[in-house]
Amino acid sequence: ETNKIYSSSPLKSFPTNGGKGPLSYANNCQYQKNGVVLTQALIYEEITKKLDTEFLLSHLNPFRISDMGCSAGPNTFIVVQNIIEAVKSKLNLNKDMIDFQVFFNDHSENDFNTLFKSLPVERNYFAAGIPGSFHRRLLPSSSLHLVNTSYALHWLSKIPEEIQDKKLLLCP
Repeated sequence: ETNKIYSSSPLKSFPTNGGKGPLSYANNCQYQKNGVVLTQALIYEEITKKLDTEFLLSHLNPFRISDMGCSAGPNTFIVVQNIIEAVKSKLNLNKDMIDFQVFFNDHSENDFNTLFKSLPVERNYFAAGIPGSFHRRLLPSSSLHLVNTSYALHWLSKIPEEIQDKKLLLCP
């Protein structure tokens, strides 16, 4: 049902270790950071190739991004900044022509306090947190321009139909 916003059935949550201690995600996310860095150029290239500028220019301000499964560490900020730079490049935007709003999402047990205390001081976007599972609807229809999720394949409950066809090429 499309209009169903909340379900009372609980979902299991496996948050990463919060805080800044030696066992925290923030101090143990180098593997994930390597993946983020390795895919930066590809994401930038795909955004600059495929973003529909005609539609965007009429529905632009603010440009809304979400990072689903952001965790409590710094990697989400690298991803978000890369997306913003690609969008600005695609639209040939100067520094402050539009506002960017970023929604950081993870389970409600995520350490959002550490995440928001770690926000880059010189960021060029407005930040908000959206707690909850991305397996459920989190925002109203048509409220986001671009959604990112990294390292989330293992959370899928079933194989998407699109990748069941072995002949289908999903990556360039």
